[in-house]
Amino acid sequence: MNKLWTRIFLAAAAVLLLLFFSNDFGLIDIQETAIVVALGIDTAEEGEGYDVTAQIAVPASTGSGSAGNVTVKNARTVGEAIAELNHETGWYPTLVHCKLILLGEETANENVFNVLDYFLRNDAVEDSCLVAACSGTAREVFQAQSPVNDISASAISKVLSSEAQKTGLVSVTILKNFAIGYYSEGKSGILPYVSVKSEAESQGGGSSSPTSAAAAAENAEDAFGPFIKRNKWWHPKKRPLPIAAPVSAESGSGGQGGNGKSGGEDIFQASETMLFYEGKRAGMLTPEETLAYNLAATDTDFAYGNVTAEDAEGREITYSLKMKISKKKRKLTFENGMPVLTFSIRANARVADTDSAGTILDVAKTLIVRENVLEAAENKFREELTSAWQKSAASGCDLFGVKEKLHRFRHRQYPDFKDTILEKTEVRYDIRFTSMK
Repeated sequence: MNKLWTRIFLAAAAVLLLLFFSNDFGLIDIQETAIVVALGIDTAEEGEGYDVTAQIAVPASTGSGSAGNVTVKNARTVGEAIAELNHETGWYPTLVHCKLILLGEETANENVFNVLDYFLRNDAVEDSCLVAACSGTAREVFQAQSPVNDISASAISKVLSSEAQKTGLVSVTILKNFAIGYYSEGKSGILPYVSVKSEAESQGGGSSSPTSAAAAAENAEDAFGPFIKRNKWWHPKKRPLPIAAPVSAESGSGGQGGNGKSGGEDIFQASETMLFYEGKRAGMLTPEETLAYNLAATDTDFAYGNVTAEDAEGREITYSLKMKISKKKRKLTFENGMPVLTFSIRANARVADTDSAGTILDVAKTLIVRENVLEAAENKFREELTSAWQKSAASGCDLFGVKEKLHRFRHRQYPDFKDTILEKTEVRYDIRFTSMK
């Protein structure tokens, strides 16, 4: 009996090993599959519906990636546009590797969940996918060229990285959190606002084109010609240029083109934050207000900020401070029947730089910040936080989660203030900055 079970186990192990080493279900046929790394959704320029742009990764023999953009126009739904991509490219689109959803500026003026609903109904795109709004159209942003030769989707994802969120430069939002805010009591959310800044005019003539690079390589080969002839065993290694994405003409319902412009480079910025209420654009936070919001209400612990104060000689000096938040708390209370929101923030600061050369004593005591500089930092923080709150209250966007706190913890006051809590709340600040030493 034992020998029978032993033979059964050996046979089962052999079958499992055979299946393991012959399994190819997880492989992607690169010849038949379009790997979509980002999706851009714009309101249709002509007609009704949406213009959906997919950025498709194009592998290169050198290992450096490039991408092609394919646009499906006048699609009634995002699902229809994804299906149409197969007809446009001849490839079956896969969204498993899609890490970015970019919404055009016009799309943000209507309920964005008319299009984001598609990604919530199926598991083709991960819940951790980045979501952002952009200036102009998403199609134009995808055509921008990164100065570090990254495809635009990859460059934007780096701008919206978790490291940028930790320093308070941007307010990163993923699909899961944006959907939770939309379906919550506050019906609110935020998205980073991506804009493109061209650097073509500011650059000199230092950049070299592929043609000039090829000419330089040819001249170098001519210069080393005698050496190569005498030493036939030595051959210079030729490095092929990265393969650019092919450019093809637009078809009736969409078009595709290479990623990148013919000249110049672009820088992506996402320091502004767009406010949403009931899925529609409600307001915009400046970079300074975004930083104040992140320091007060998110996981941001380290940040840099500039303040202006007088030095020991009475001169106006701009100080660049490195700030570390040691404590942050938001508390909703009721006094005399009216809501009060209190921000309690404790932070340490040190001088990272100034716009004027200091004395040797100032440099040696850089960890010790003057009291008037700390006071200036507190005042500026309070001003920017007040401005962010006022924009939140005016737009109806529950930026600081006041409606959520009311709904969860203040059941008696909820019926009276559920619609007017943002307008009637008094805001108080308990902000204190101290020197790191």
